[in-house]
Amino acid sequence: MSTHPTVLTPENTRIVVDTSSNVPDEMLRRYRMLEVPTLVIFGQESYQNKYELSEAAFYEKFAASKAIPTTSQPPPALFAEAYRQAFAEGAEHIVLVTVASKLSGTFRSGTMAAQEFGEERFTLWDSNSISLGGGWQAIMFARMIEANIDYDTCIQRMTKLRSEIIGFAALETLKYVARSGRVNNLQAGIGDLLQVKPILELWNGAADVCARVRGRKKSFQEVIERLYKFYGARPIHARMLHANALADAEQLLSEARQTLNIQ
Repeated sequence: MSTHPTVLTPENTRIVVDTSSNVPDEMLRRYRMLEVPTLVIFGQESYQNKYELSEAAFYEKFAASKAIPTTSQPPPALFAEAYRQAFAEGAEHIVLVTVASKLSGTFRSGTMAAQEFGEERFTLWDSNSISLGGGWQAIMFARMIEANIDYDTCIQRMTKLRSEIIGFAALETLKYVARSGRVNNLQAGIGDLLQVKPILELWNGAADVCARVRGRKKSFQEVIERLYKFYGARPIHARMLHANALADAEQLLSEARQTLNIQ
């Protein structure tokens, strides 16, 4: 059972995230978050994401590699290192925010590490999301901590926010999915030939194919329509994430602003 401060403040509480939450560096610095790296594995070589292998270096290595890279959750020792630093710097309580436990062992690893320090000193938060879906939750936690919001109100607001975060991924090609073994090369070849684009829905801790459309333009339209179906005309915060496809992300954001009430 968590023995948390009645009111969370920047002095008594620190936030710990993993790199797969993609919290921007400026936000990490502003809110003094501690970031634990996930692992990226190329064959027999393992790297700490972001700290030993930058984004640019990853794509360069990926293009040159014959084997598809894999990822692994941070080991408990890396979480323990971050916790130790937070407590040494005066924290009484730690809020851990990780990628969805249904999709990664990161939450379990962070929870295991917390047992060394007393799990009651932690709020262990499964974001039920990936990438900035979890990162946004960490940022909102930090804003409420900065505003000295009482603990119970903070958790109530965060629980509501978590239920309202949804994401969609529009894949440009199936060839990398084929390299992972999820579809065979023939299917990928036909899919690319016919310009079939799978759409993934990222919600409630799961990632599922929700649609298949032909052409990149239609895939963008499908994502925007599904976002509008979920949020309607209410004001929202939205971010477009990409995997080495900045121009596409900028185009999608521009088109989304014409339909969605993005703040």
